[in-house]
Amino acid sequence: MNSSPSSVPNFFFTLSLATALAVLAGCNPKDGVREFADGMTAYEARSLEKAEKLFAKSLVYAPENVDALVMLARVKCDLGEMSDAGDTIAKAAALAPDAPDVALLDAEIALYAGDYARATSRFSGVANDEKLEAPARALGWTGLGIVEMTRDNRDLARIAFLTAIRLDRRNAPARYHLGLLYRGDKYSYLDAALEQFEIFVRLGETADPRAVHAQRTIIPGIKTDIARRAAERPGAQRRDANASAAALSRADAAWKKKNYKVAKSEYEAACKADVLSFPAALGLAKVCAATAATAADRQRALDCYKTACSLRPGSVSTFLAAGELATAVKQYATAVELYSRAVAADPSNISAIDGLIRSLRKTGDGKTADAYQRYRDTISAKKAK
Repeated sequence: MNSSPSSVPNFFFTLSLATALAVLAGCNPKDGVREFADGMTAYEARSLEKAEKLFAKSLVYAPENVDALVMLARVKCDLGEMSDAGDTIAKAAALAPDAPDVALLDAEIALYAGDYARATSRFSGVANDEKLEAPARALGWTGLGIVEMTRDNRDLARIAFLTAIRLDRRNAPARYHLGLLYRGDKYSYLDAALEQFEIFVRLGETADPRAVHAQRTIIPGIKTDIARRAAERPGAQRRDANASAAALSRADAAWKKKNYKVAKSEYEAACKADVLSFPAALGLAKVCAATAATAADRQRALDCYKTACSLRPGSVSTFLAAGELATAVKQYATAVELYSRAVAADPSNISAIDGLIRSLRKTGDGKTADAYQRYRDTISAKKAK
């Protein structure tokens, strides 16, 4: 995944064409409004050079039109004229420093230039401005996530994207970038990535190149990777679903009677017959945990839980049980990963977030734990209302 500033898609522009066009009636033909409207039409048609000329002409008539300055800067960004874009947005910032569209584009240009401090400051200003509507603040958090993604801070990036989504569940850019983050090697959570890209496609415009690319290339690619991982599991080519189901039925019956020795033997048989059977893997993990008497027994139970987790990445309860066991045997780094996967499956699950925070502190990563705690506090506050 390329997360360099130059590859960051334009996701922060929020100017409303409807608002701009609403002032047309009764305007003086030399006030630049007509040129601005024509520039918007050209921009939406992706006639960038034409749009650039029209916005520039609009500013001849109305040099302090912030909307025109923002649009001219936006066009220059799209044309790759980043120095000119920076100069133009600076003029807009001088006139309306706190306007969200100005701040967001200013931050995007700063990110492109590698000025992370300014990008963070400008995105933060929007993200933390409680006077703004939630969707606007969500764009600020999305920008912060992209900054952290560019700097390879995987947890801070995820927290920012999750916060953006909590503010605005229809925030397509946050979904897209969270999908990129989960798909990349910093996480490699393919199922979670697939979910985010599928939501992104549903939210996006059908003609949006990003949505088209996600639907035609990214999503099929992830599905292929998931299928390949399953096929590469040792024993996957020798599956006997009927034998596994029969053994699983006997194992479940023995488990209910607390006949753990028989249950364990039958769960093992079910797993051997079908290495992709989640119920068999989970059953074996539970019986191993219930009968563990030594450190080796507890390690085997944990290994079985990890297998079950890998077979069904969306099972939060399985990850939580595995995380608790990893914590009990003081394998805190393993617990961090297990609770992290649980958060990916359910970002609002308090038990998963609390487990992740505790495990991070046990590994000595208090800074990241504090960041997740701040995210956790926003969930508590929201539930309390």
